[in-house]
Amino acid sequence: MLFLFLAIFGSGVIPVIFRAFDGWRVSLFWAIPANYITCVLVGNFLAGNSLDITGLISQSWIWFAVIQGILLAVNFYLLAHTAQRAGVAIAALASRLSVAIPSLLAFLLYGDSLSVAKIAGLIAALLALYLCTAPDRDAGAFKARLFQLLPVLVFVTFGCYFSILKYLQSYYLDNSSYHYYVMSGFVFAFVSSIIIGICQGLFSSADFHVRHIVAGLLLGGVNYIAVYALLNVLALKGWESSQLFPIYSVGVVAVSALLAVVFFKERLSRQKTLGLVVGLAAVVLLNQ
Repeated sequence: MLFLFLAIFGSGVIPVIFRAFDGWRVSLFWAIPANYITCVLVGNFLAGNSLDITGLISQSWIWFAVIQGILLAVNFYLLAHTAQRAGVAIAALASRLSVAIPSLLAFLLYGDSLSVAKIAGLIAALLALYLCTAPDRDAGAFKARLFQLLPVLVFVTFGCYFSILKYLQSYYLDNSSYHYYVMSGFVFAFVSSIIIGICQGLFSSADFHVRHIVAGLLLGGVNYIAVYALLNVLALKGWESSQLFPIYSVGVVAVSALLAVVFFKERLSRQKTLGLVVGLAAVVLLNQ
């Protein structure tokens, strides 16, 4: 249960950190690459050995690590922008409702049990996403489209990420390779984040500040523990992934929403509040 707590708390804190970056004037295009370097260093420390690039190339899961690295980089930029523009609670909910995707695949790929409650949970998850992403009436056209698009993109990309993670845990990885795989994914995420920054033309010495790197170090420590703990949670014996993902998700949403209220005094409209309630109900139903 320790790993479940670490996965929930770590994942719940991440969108809060991104929201804080906005107030701290932290550049995402410096902090996110620093975060991935930190993840690799933390992994080296915990695993007790360094990442062997030669051995990495020979791994059967190498291309999955590449894809997940790209998804990690894209996911973090999307999550950061969503937390800063739509709010921490909405960002957390959109990313965690994405478990509807791997939960559905679990019925097809891993023989998880399917029930009326789980089907209702999947429908409720989509309804919650709509309620949370529907723009306010007084929002401008561009703002309304952005508010809708960002959470939906977070939902889809995180769903793909979690699906691949569960597939690898089921067919390719074991306890001895968790650290190695997680570090590998972060290496490719670092490369992807650098490429994104270069393409955007956002790296320059004039934009650099020590606080960007310090923020990346903080984010990286939390990020690594969250991903590594989640892999261990998915390997728990006697639990179906269609159960574990919802439990994990409801915890993350609750932690993020509570911290957002405490630290940022976030307030939600009635519609967004209803969306959060429906979303929490969805993860409960998915756990039946």
